[in-house]
Amino acid sequence: MKIHKCSFCGADIPPGYGIMYVRSDGTVQRFCSRKCFVSAVKYGRNPRKLAWVRKKKAKTSK
Repeated sequence: MKIHKCSFCGADIPPGYGIMYVRSDGTVQRFCSRKCFVSAVKYGRNPRKLAWVRKKKAKTSK
């Protein structure tokens, strides 16, 4: 099984978890949580400007 990366925060998503979102143009985005999904799709936020994403990336990259 393949471990995917979250399209918003970059966290690892184990098989069987997360949300898979397919846009109308056919691109597939995978999200680790509802928080990432709503931030990206509903609000259109930039992950580089959010403090919690930077903390999560710093924690997972160590």
